[in-house]
Amino acid sequence: MTNVDTRTYDVVVIGAGPVGENVADRTTAAGLSTVIVESELVGGECSYWACEPSKALLRPALLRADAGRVPGLGPAAAGPLDTAAVLAHRDRMAAHWNDDGQVEWLKTAGIDLQRGHGRLDGPRRVAVTTPDGGTIRLLARHAVAVCTGSTAALPDLPGLAALRPWTSREATSAPQPPGRLVIVGAGVVATEMATAWQSLGTEVTLLAHGARLLPQMEPFAGELVADRLREAGTDLRFGVTVTTAARTGGEVGITLSGGGRLTADEILFAIGRAPRTGDIGLETVGLIPGDWLTTDDSLTVTAAPGDWLYAVGDVNRRALLTHQGKLGAEKTMLSCVGAGRGRYWRILPGTCGRWSPSEMPSVGNWLAISRAVRGPGAVAV
Repeated sequence: MTNVDTRTYDVVVIGAGPVGENVADRTTAAGLSTVIVESELVGGECSYWACEPSKALLRPALLRADAGRVPGLGPAAAGPLDTAAVLAHRDRMAAHWNDDGQVEWLKTAGIDLQRGHGRLDGPRRVAVTTPDGGTIRLLARHAVAVCTGSTAALPDLPGLAALRPWTSREATSAPQPPGRLVIVGAGVVATEMATAWQSLGTEVTLLAHGARLLPQMEPFAGELVADRLREAGTDLRFGVTVTTAARTGGEVGITLSGGGRLTADEILFAIGRAPRTGDIGLETVGLIPGDWLTTDDSLTVTAAPGDWLYAVGDVNRRALLTHQGKLGAEKTMLSCVGAGRGRYWRILPGTCGRWSPSEMPSVGNWLAISRAVRGPGAVAV
């Protein structure tokens, strides 16, 4: 029988993105021995394929747009951006996709790192397949926190693998601007990436299934962003879907509902997020692989027997925002030390992103939801 390396900690965290790092930091600071498991880069989506690189791409476009509205600066701000400089800055902000700095931070915080793919292996047990093919079994005295986040949702189109579409990862890390980019979606990723790549000279067409942009915000917000995108040269089309898409050589041929056709160099699907839970061993604790993990207000997974399994960040679908996940990390720590099974705080900015030359932060429910819950007397403030 092969001996399996078995190690015991108070808390095992699966996923070393910003939420997992915060859970591990807080439990370690509370005196609980903690190990964090990561199969990719320590720092996760936000550091390498989302918050950091996307804002680095957007910043020059937004500053140029702001400057163009200042009297006397319009002509000076009208020239093209320095694409090479913008992309070099993006690469620096993403640490050139190297996590040495964040690994060093884990060491200084006293958090153990285990590289490899972590899967639940029964209650309070995590089996890690290491990069060299070995197996390490981690046992948790108190808790396992699933902080695996979310991944880009993709449509059910034939030939998707051969199409090689962009997701948010490719859109934020592409080495060069594509000549023509079709973006499918109407939300944050779609509008941000339309703004960024249009500013670098890409011909952008954005296809929205519904009647407006940013459908989770007030209608005026989507209208303002749409106006700014049109001013920048983006081709916006509403009420359309992609029925087929195929890559031939270096081009993507796209057929739209209604029979229209487009040709592009790349196609980006920005149609939502899916839980990254398909291969983390949920079936070993009676849960369904690929599902979102529903929690109570202590962020304990309600469908798992006992109070040992937590889901923090995107994976619990409460609010797919880094800062909300970090708040959840504090709640998880309090629960792990037996001090916090009370109310989960929910009031945070609905989003902190800038999607176009218009900044669109929000907080709380939008007006239509408030009126549905509280009646027609609810008003916008």
